[in-house]
Amino acid sequence: LFSFFFSSRRRHTRLRRDWSSDVCSSDLAQSGNALFGVDPRSLAVFRIGVAGILLLDLWYRSREIGAFFTDEGILPRHVLISLNEFGSQSGYQHVWSLHMFSGQYWAQLLLILVSAFFGLWLLFGYRTRLSAVVSWVLLLSLDSRNPDILNSGDVLLRCMLLWALFLPLGSVWSIDRLVHRPLSKLPQRFANVASAALLLQLAMMYLFSAIAKMNPVWYWDLSGVYYALHCDAFVKPLGVALREYSGLTKLMTASSFGLELLGPILVFLPFWTSRIRVVLIAAFWTFHVGLAATMTLGLFPIICIVAWTVFVPTEFWDWLAARLQRFRHVSVVRRLVRYAARLRRRSKRRHSMFLAGAEKNRWRNQGARAWLINATLSMLLLYVVLWNVREARFWEQKVLPLEMTGIGRVLGLDQNWGMFSPIPRTDDGWIVMKGTLRDGSEVNLWQDRELPWEKPLRVSDTYVSQRWRKYLDNLTTDPYALRRLDFCEWLGRRWNERLAPGETARQVVLIELIHRIEATPPPGMPFPELENRSLYEYRPLYYE
Repeated sequence: LFSFFFSSRRRHTRLRRDWSSDVCSSDLAQSGNALFGVDPRSLAVFRIGVAGILLLDLWYRSREIGAFFTDEGILPRHVLISLNEFGSQSGYQHVWSLHMFSGQYWAQLLLILVSAFFGLWLLFGYRTRLSAVVSWVLLLSLDSRNPDILNSGDVLLRCMLLWALFLPLGSVWSIDRLVHRPLSKLPQRFANVASAALLLQLAMMYLFSAIAKMNPVWYWDLSGVYYALHCDAFVKPLGVALREYSGLTKLMTASSFGLELLGPILVFLPFWTSRIRVVLIAAFWTFHVGLAATMTLGLFPIICIVAWTVFVPTEFWDWLAARLQRFRHVSVVRRLVRYAARLRRRSKRRHSMFLAGAEKNRWRNQGARAWLINATLSMLLLYVVLWNVREARFWEQKVLPLEMTGIGRVLGLDQNWGMFSPIPRTDDGWIVMKGTLRDGSEVNLWQDRELPWEKPLRVSDTYVSQRWRKYLDNLTTDPYALRRLDFCEWLGRRWNERLAPGETARQVVLIELIHRIEATPPPGMPFPELENRSLYEYRPLYYE
């Protein structure tokens, strides 16, 4: 990226003294094309990255199907229905999920396998539009089945995938392109409301995340990263080492907050657009690599890195293609090119009449259908902007009434970017899951080890996965107090079925959730003593 920045001279041979766009033209439409258009190759990389993330996420979730998505897990269907109806004022009664049709393990596994099947189609660009639509529907369905285990990366992924449904994701580097080569030449950039919404969605995440962080710890005393790295449930060994240097944490706070606040604005500057975007892409990639190295945030850094590929400018791809020409004589590449040409000739003979008819119909219906799609997407984009403004507490609910919340719930566009805001949690700790058996002994219901009354060497290692980390972290907060009963029931069933089958004396009769709180003091102050907070007590009922 930096090599391109310093060596590219194609479209930046000479800068005019007067204000001009990146494409050195005063034409407003061409400038908008450069600002809000997406290169077909960038869309292809985005498609491949999203498909890879979907497959990886399905693999992780499939390992905990019984706990997360069945009626024997931590959130049975009847409980989720009750919670959604209880939150009817916020539009949760409009949430839908195909995974709610059955609470059995086999049904959930079948839906995950179907998702993986279409995820593979999306990865290779086979029937791209169909595979993208099905992947989005099943992703939204899976997210809605258990929202307690989601983070901001899941929200960003499904929102960007929704906007991308209206873009030609399979236009290049796909089986569709190889087999059904279009009769007309592809444009340099795809620029419409969908492309603008795709770019603005990512920019809004950072901008409104920075607005939510409008607290002195982020822009005055610069202690935001200090508090974030003291969240032991998320921090990695590198983060533990870095948080001891106050000067470094202040620099990291200022740079991250400034990048989130200014980056979404600079990326849409109408001059030097390509160069600025290349620098910003490199900066945000570095930022997310640093997050992944210091904190366990699941797939969130990878999702953000893939999302930034839609901003890669056309000039970079042209520069890269020119330098890859030297490999065109490599034997493997020659063979692939010959095979692709042979496959294209065969498909052309079989589908020439079909393609010609489809091409004519496409141009015949393009005007009316494109106008309707763009009008609908424009209203949805305005809706998302107003949603984010409302969540940022600018004008409370006046800007978007609660009665309109159902649209966002149905389409999966409900979003809130309050990550580590207004300040990171200062009541960090871990949960002690204490079980009392019939014989009077006390056991650890979470792991086969002693009860963790003392602080573990690495708290983040006590969690099975990022999904469990997010769920248990939510469990310690007041809005998720209603989930504690179902979690205790699941703990009791798991213990009795796995570790005490048929042994009455080893059955658990009392379950206690105790939050061991380690408050994070301001920088330079001593740490207080650990505190105990009782979250829930549950006595299972057994029928002889």
